[in-house]
Amino acid sequence: MSYLVTGATGFIGTNIVEQLTNAGESVIAFSNVIPSARQRQLSEGRKLVFIEGDVRDQKTLEEIISTYDVRRMIHAAVVTSSAERERSNGPMIIDVNLVGAAAAATAAANRKLERFVLVGSAGVFSTHNLPNGMIVGETHPQHVDTLYGIGKAAAEVIVSRICTLNNLSYVIGRVATAFGPWEHDTGYRDTLSPIYQLTRMAMTGKSAVLPRDKKSNWHYGRDAAAALIALARSPNEPRFQDYNLGPSFVWPISEWCTRLADRFPDFGFEFREEGNIELYGASDGGILSGTRFSEEFGPTAHFDVDAAFSDFMAWLEHNQP
Repeated sequence: MSYLVTGATGFIGTNIVEQLTNAGESVIAFSNVIPSARQRQLSEGRKLVFIEGDVRDQKTLEEIISTYDVRRMIHAAVVTSSAERERSNGPMIIDVNLVGAAAAATAAANRKLERFVLVGSAGVFSTHNLPNGMIVGETHPQHVDTLYGIGKAAAEVIVSRICTLNNLSYVIGRVATAFGPWEHDTGYRDTLSPIYQLTRMAMTGKSAVLPRDKKSNWHYGRDAAAALIALARSPNEPRFQDYNLGPSFVWPISEWCTRLADRFPDFGFEFREEGNIELYGASDGGILSGTRFSEEFGPTAHFDVDAAFSDFMAWLEHNQP
């Protein structure tokens, strides 16, 4: 079976591409960012084609679907914007995140694909504004306060409408605060994860100052990709149209810092109000549930903090930024 992955050279997109090709699937990796040398290595011995283009270009998407006999699409292309970009370039953010979703869903519908998967986000719930530790299920009211959140929430409605009108199977999988292999600055992901920030500091012999010991169900990128792929590959129609993919593992960020300090002797960390690590808001906020997904497809995550740290360090040894 052939899959089309948009945003395929981004963080989550690359994890999806890697896992699909490892499983022997044919993948068309579509992105407006040229793949790096490391990403191109994924095509060695695998059924993978990289194509550069604009996700808003519906005609090109339809041509790719026809040329490569694509049967399922995972739409991961998005501008993950900071407040600074929102101040200066709001129209572009909305254009890519909304027009891109509409173009991808319409192309999938016109070419009669078997399933369309939208990579969603905990941002539709503004979890950073919710009470600390609150479990956020799919029926929790959506509330957005950033252009990124607005775009992700509106994209869900757009995809739902287009797919429903065309009787196209679709499903939304919402990712929590993700980190891990392949996270990098693509030019469209403005604030990299706190785990990435800390790991880079440790690797360069710097020390971190954190405003608090944030606790979250940090979402390892491999787990996020695996859950999204499960939604795409399921031979049966998913029972629901949307799934929160939050892991069951919840841990404070100090757990990661302690492991970094053990591995990198020059790294230190402390907690102080004025920190040098962006923690996504002034409080820990809510925790994305994964119960609906796990009851139907199995665990949303397999990497606890120890497994994630071990795997990520091994990956970094072979894939130095």
